[in-house]
This record gives sequence, structure tokens and C-alpha cells, in this order.
Amino acid sequence: MANENEESPIANTNTIDTVVRFKGGGAYYGLVVAKPLSGDESSQDRLLSKIEAYIQDFYSDKSLAISGRPTIENSRIHVRIHPDSDPIIFELLEYCRKWVESNHIQFKVDTDLWSGSTAPH
Repeated sequence: MANENEESPIANTNTIDTVVRFKGGGAYYGLVVAKPLSGDESSQDRLLSKIEAYIQDFYSDKSLAISGRPTIENSRIHVRIHPDSDPIIFELLEYCRKWVESNHIQFKVDTDLWSGSTAPH
């Protein structure tokens, strides 16, 4: 599967949308799906590939050198997804929770596309 698809709400599966790194270790990554995501197989595959790329990036040599090993306390993937996305996508995201958290990364999903950052207050 090609990584880039300008027609998809997930245009590139290999890029990290937003990153906030913390001096004491850890990072929050934001994944934004600003247009409704359909429930077709291609869209599901793109979403899974994107989440996998995020997890892999947390464990890349570069990220480990900057942020240290992820812990559930200091690492998060925050998915902000369009509320009109197909219900199967929300089920898929909930299914992904155990996978992400088993990699010592918090997993947050919401449909509020327009409020503040993913960093803690």
C-alpha cells in the first residue's frame, strides 16, 4: 500500500502529525483526522498503519535518545478524529487501545478537533 494518498483523510501514513517532547522524558503525539473517515478496508488499513508508525517512532533510536523509553505516565497518542467518521472506525480505535497501551503509551481518542494542544495543562 502506498503511504501517500491525498484523497484520504489520512494523507500520509508515515508522518507524525504533531509531537510535544518533555525535558524530563516522554512525549505526546497527536494524530489528526480532520475529515470524516469512511469505514472501508483501505481507510481502516491507513489508520492502523498510521498508529503503527506512531508506536514505532516512540521506539526509534532518535526518540529514545531524546525522550527516553515510553511509560504510560509520560507518553501518549492523542487521536483527534472528525465526529462524522464511520462508527466502525471508532470501534477500531477502541480495539487499538490495548495494543497501544501494551507498548507503554496512553491512548486518547476524542472528536474535539478545534480545542488546544495535546499537552497536559
